[in-house]
Amino acid sequence: MTDPRSSVVEIDENGARGERGREMMRGTFESEKILHSFAPHNVPQPLAWGTYKDEPDSHFYMCDFFDLTDDLPAISKFCAVVARIHLDSMGKAPNGQFGFPVTTHLAYVDNDNSWSDSWEEWYARALKRMLVEEEKSHGPDDELKTLTNAIFDNVIPRLLRPLETGRRHIKPCLVHSDLWPGNVKPDAETDEPIIFDSCAFWGHNEADLGSWRAPRYRLGPSYMTEYRTHVPASSPAEDWDDRNALYALRYDLLHSALFPNEPKFRRAAMDEMQRLVNKYPEGYDGFAEQDSLIVDVD
Repeated sequence: MTDPRSSVVEIDENGARGERGREMMRGTFESEKILHSFAPHNVPQPLAWGTYKDEPDSHFYMCDFFDLTDDLPAISKFCAVVARIHLDSMGKAPNGQFGFPVTTHLAYVDNDNSWSDSWEEWYARALKRMLVEEEKSHGPDDELKTLTNAIFDNVIPRLLRPLETGRRHIKPCLVHSDLWPGNVKPDAETDEPIIFDSCAFWGHNEADLGSWRAPRYRLGPSYMTEYRTHVPASSPAEDWDDRNALYALRYDLLHSALFPNEPKFRRAAMDEMQRLVNKYPEGYDGFAEQDSLIVDVD
């Protein structure tokens, strides 16, 4: 039987035209290349990217071909692969920082992957980028603006700053960042999980699970529970679920941006923002006061 890796598929992504299209193909190539280096049996090997000779405004990306089924991969195998990528890459960012060397795209949205020493700073910038795109799609909204201010002033510092203060720290690992069911499929021959179409960055491993939270996808609590058998929750572990909700918000806003005629997606994102804002009105200060008491007792 022919090895599926001996065949090649050429992918000309929708909208891969102009300078943005060229940037998308380059980002895909660089993203997939480094993911493949950590999971060579589960990520199609990138082969090339470039511009069509006869169509200088159109660009392409080429990688190994895999015959895939339209099912979700087995939960145990899939979570083991994702966890292995995270653990094997942890602490190996080229400069020890959060970010990525080139621009990548989540759907059509370009990510600001500028390097940062702070995960809180990097994620705040990424979320802000998605909010800008969502507003372009649906227009300004006073309630959303109020919630956004509270998210950046209180919720992000409360949930992300504790990861890197006191005796706690996190090491950047390689994050696929688009692990939804459309990008994870079983190999038709081996049943091994194949993951693709990444927009990678070096970040907090838990950020990769943000897209698993949405009820619209067939990933959910059972997948997150299985993942945590390989990689325990970062400290403070009691914040895990709300951190996941904060990471999921980036994908919820993207979903809203993709459907300008569907106000329900914005409403759903705002409802979750309101829940987090209500829960953490004191922001990081409330945590720091409690944390100092724990440290003193220790």
